Amino acid sequence: MSSLTVTNLSFSHINKPIFVNASIAVNSGSIIGLLGPNGSGKTTFFDILCGLTNIKKTAIASTFKNQVYLSQFLSTPHSLRMFDIFKMTTLLCSSETLSQKKALEKLKAWSPEIIERYIELWDKKSSICSYGEKRWFFTLTLLILNAELVILDEPSAGVDPEFRHYIWKCLRGAAREGVAILVSSHNIEEIAANCDRFYMISNRTFKPFQSGEEFKRHYNATSLDEAFICASAVRGSF
Repeated sequence: MSSLTVTNLSFSHINKPIFVNASIAVNSGSIIGLLGPNGSGKTTFFDILCGLTNIKKTAIASTFKNQVYLSQFLSTPHSLRMFDIFKMTTLLCSSETLSQKKALEKLKAWSPEIIERYIELWDKKSSICSYGEKRWFFTLTLLILNAELVILDEPSAGVDPEFRHYIWKCLRGAAREGVAILVSSHNIEEIAANCDRFYMISNRTFKPFQSGEEFKRHYNATSLDEAFICASAVRGSF
């Protein structure tokens, strides 16, 4: 079983500590959530994992052969159609040539309800697609690439409830096939409902939880939102 292990990671930005002795683990076939308030370091952590932030990686050990990353900020050339963007993405991120047929076969196995809309977007120009449409199209495209580790920074941001449901359905389908998924979100309910376990960024470290109920009990809270607020209020959280 392949894995990503981060042990006692410490990182500061312009003398401002972001992480202090933070540890996290992700294994094949699991969906691991990452929660945290704005500015807590979720995107910074993903950038560190993907080599986009300069840091000594002695704290990071990964046996995954390949990984893909959906960043929080997504921009596409207006003149291109979504199938052009699909081809560019697969060319840059996949070792094999992927066709629309292969993409649809995978999606059909995970969530057949999404097929018609995916085909509709295929021929649309990026300029007339909503941000939410582009975001879920990109998310599903990255899942299709056969990467062993998929890192998603708020994939459901700007996506309506229907397609948020389909995104998570596809994530669970990919995990069943052995893909490891590390995903962040501000939506505590969707993380608690869909992830095998999750981590809360609090006091500059990653606090692990097996379920939403454990999360509420830990902070003596009556709701997930209340637990999130309590965790965020801990001194040292940003």
